Amino acid sequence: MGRARCCGIALIPLCLLPLVVSSLAQSCGERKVFNSSVVNGTEVKYGYWPWHAAIYDKRSGSVTCGGTILNQNTILTAAHCLETANGCIAVELVIVKVGRSRLRVADKRAQKHEALELIVYPGYNRDTNQHDIALIKLATNITYTDYIQPICLWNRGEDQNAIVGSWGTVIGFGINETNNPTNTLRETSIPVVATDICIEGKQDILATFITSDMFCAGNREEINACNGDSGGGFFLNYTDTWYIRGIVSFKQYRDETNTTDTTEYIVFTDVAKYLNWIQEHMGETDGQPTENENSKKIELLPMSTCGGNRYPYRSESLKPVLHGYPWVALLEYTEDTDDSDEYTSHNETLCQATLISKFYLITSASCIYDMPKRYILSSVRLGEYDKDQTRDCAVVDSRMICSPPLQIREIASVITHTNYNDQTMANDIALIRLRYPADISQPNVKPICLPVTSELRNQQSTHYTLTTWVTCPGTSLLESSLREVIDLTECQESYHNNSREITTSQLCMKQQHEIGPDCKLPTTGATLQLVQELNGKSRYVLHGFLSYGPDDCDFDFPDVYTSIASYVDWILKNIEK
Repeated sequence: MGRARCCGIALIPLCLLPLVVSSLAQSCGERKVFNSSVVNGTEVKYGYWPWHAAIYDKRSGSVTCGGTILNQNTILTAAHCLETANGCIAVELVIVKVGRSRLRVADKRAQKHEALELIVYPGYNRDTNQHDIALIKLATNITYTDYIQPICLWNRGEDQNAIVGSWGTVIGFGINETNNPTNTLRETSIPVVATDICIEGKQDILATFITSDMFCAGNREEINACNGDSGGGFFLNYTDTWYIRGIVSFKQYRDETNTTDTTEYIVFTDVAKYLNWIQEHMGETDGQPTENENSKKIELLPMSTCGGNRYPYRSESLKPVLHGYPWVALLEYTEDTDDSDEYTSHNETLCQATLISKFYLITSASCIYDMPKRYILSSVRLGEYDKDQTRDCAVVDSRMICSPPLQIREIASVITHTNYNDQTMANDIALIRLRYPADISQPNVKPICLPVTSELRNQQSTHYTLTTWVTCPGTSLLESSLREVIDLTECQESYHNNSREITTSQLCMKQQHEIGPDCKLPTTGATLQLVQELNGKSRYVLHGFLSYGPDDCDFDFPDVYTSIASYVDWILKNIEK
């Protein structure tokens, strides 16, 4: 079948109440964790519902819908969840978080993933809610843990009469029974009811909406569910295995309010009617590189030698900089001046780049497109340390060490992200290919590692190492420093009067405070890295580069970096032999 454009109806969320359920045992629908905790008087069941996903809108930073993990790159949700008041939501605005049991509390158990593609069932009708089902394909694979697992797809037939009277569980974050927002993942148990009971007394409203592709569940005499996670699942347990049978589609509102009536039944999309469509798209990559394709591209990267950590037993602040970060490079621009008497040309180094292989570097797209017209990007300078010296030398561990000569390489081509926006600085990334390969056998020229695995991408830190030449008078040496991460919400608040929007494809860092009249501002494209374990060795992994920040010592504005984790597949897609 073809794919429909993304369109939907208004968001209909839920709130959920406590329930105790049994344990599971198989590859999907399996609960790995059985212990709950009490935090500030509230029971938190970490890992009880490891297939639940929270869908966020990057602009607001808030949860808009729920979803369910089907496999490592597929989330099942409602079609109406993938639209805004102004139409279809842009894929780059969708982020999915898995492994979360509390919304507003940082949790190392959780993972976040960008959306690669939104797939809406082709027959979806926003006016009647028919075929309210959709899939989100993720840009990076989910890593399964005890707290993150896939659900089983229903495989026990389509007959709805067979499940009438069965009690299932609905889960999600939402407004609780007192109409207050909840921070904790909630759950409620409700029975499936026959369609004629569901529409009883509401024929004028529901009879034309509820089809054979939907079913109802709930209790009119009790609180069922209210504002919270539309798109979340309705789960049934058979022989200690959990299956998804429904997706929260819609619910009636209270009169003249924007909250749902908790004494009315919930209408679910019947997942059993869409198994062929779901499985068809679970097996597709939909533009995402396959494991085999990625493996072939990864072979173009020096994974066995990248990111060498010369001083693994020293803290970052005590590591020598010379030869310590040999992947840091400078971009050279030819500055043309046409005077009346003579024509002159000389090179300026205005941006940084980071070497990832003997042929490729990564930098900011703004370093390609947003430079003054008199500057023409011409070459890359590799192995630099002191910009004022023709040969770099420094005292390391009480002895003088000097570097091999610099390597200057002409640029063969540049690839910038097709969705780069020079106003908002979204997708601020570019690949540079060298005309001739860098000599990476030298100690001052080595490539850094990329976060090619989900484990490397999902590992979070409160501090990253920045290496840069700073824009400070009288300073010519490459420097390294630890920079502290700032929460993206706090970062956005700093830029709230600016046209630039902070997204999860970026990292924000505090500026470095210095004593004296001058502060040290990093160069655009400056390298942000983290020491991680790769193939059993301690290595530097590239996690970002400077996109933009304040032009002066205004510490109210953080520095904003492009996050490499969001662009690994884009990089692999564009590198060639």
